[in-house]
This record gives sequence, structure tokens and C-alpha cells, in this order.
Amino acid sequence: MTASAPDTTIDIKIATPLKSSVLLTLGALIDAAWPGSHLATNTDPLTKQVIFRIDNTARVDVDDARAADLRVEPDESDLDVLALGPEGIKTLTPESVGSNFLPVIKAAFEANPDAENYLEFTLIDKENHERYLLTFCRSAQQTPHELRMLAEQELTQARATIHREYSAAVYGLLGHQRAGRPDTYEAGVKAALDAARQLGFPHTESDSSGGED
Repeated sequence: MTASAPDTTIDIKIATPLKSSVLLTLGALIDAAWPGSHLATNTDPLTKQVIFRIDNTARVDVDDARAADLRVEPDESDLDVLALGPEGIKTLTPESVGSNFLPVIKAAFEANPDAENYLEFTLIDKENHERYLLTFCRSAQQTPHELRMLAEQELTQARATIHREYSAAVYGLLGHQRAGRPDTYEAGVKAALDAARQLGFPHTESDSSGGED
């Protein structure tokens, strides 16, 4: 009877979220100290972690100079990593943070059935007493941001319409005979400005005639 060989495989489990530069440095150090190490799948859905699987019999020494060369310096692209393994990489994003609050959000809307679109809660920082607002929105209806964007679009369209109507009125007056005044361009401009004042159109007046009408 042959005895089975002992299992020398060990899992190094590192809690996340963790900066990508730190995880890359740890991965390089582990691979240098245990050649052939690899990332394993995290099968624990309740624990955020990255698992490096090593063969303990493959251990080699890594001197300080070599270890220093393996360090990955952080930069502006450094990400907070939640998961890293054969299944891919998952980073910490506003969406991933918000998904953890989904049960709380659903409960808040159930407790406030009259809320049609969004709920706001006031939060006070105990250290500096600054006030913050926590807003829960339902995307099935328009959010406050979408309503604001729609209002700004409608305002832009209204201004464009007023400008076209104003321009059409002025050019129309310039093209008509000006009874009681000399038929000159300057007289036509003055007549158009008089009409614009009566119609209530916005205008900027520059008196270049020395006060004469």
C-alpha cells in the first residue's frame, strides 16, 4: 500500500478592497518567493479577498534588493480592487458601493409609499458638524438631474425661438417703406428699434446719433 503524498498547497488570502499597486507588488513578491504560484477563485461570497495559491515546497529566498525592484509605485491610475482571479478583476466603483445599499433603499421607499421619485436624508458629520444629503432615486421615472437637463434644453429652445422671432420682426420692418422719415438705412434702423421696444423684445441700445431721433 502506497501512502498518498502530503498536500503542500497553501492559500494566501488577502482582504480587499486594496490598491492595485499594492496587489501587484504582493503578487510579484509571492511569485518570486514561490515560483509557479497562481491566483485562485474566491468561492466565499461573503468575503472580499484575493487568493494566491502557492506550493510551499517551491520556496526560494528573495533578498532585499530583489524585493525592492518588485515594488509597483502608485500613480493616478491606481484602482481599488475588490476581486482578482481566474474569473477576472472587479474594482471598487460607485455602482458596487451602491449595490450594497440596495436593501436599505428598497426599505426606505417601502416606508415612504408617497414618495414618487426620490428620497432625501440629512446626515450630520459628528466631527465638524457639516451637513450632507443622501439621495435615493428611482430610475423608472425622471431623476432631478434629468428634469434639470430637460428644463435647460427647453430654455435654450425658447431663447432660440425668441431670437428668430425678434430677427424676423426687425428685418421685416427694415424692408418696408418708412412713412414720415427719410428712406435711409439709419432711419430704418431707428424705426426697427422703436418697433422692438413696442413689442417688448430684448435689445441693447447704443446711442450713436447724439441724442437725435
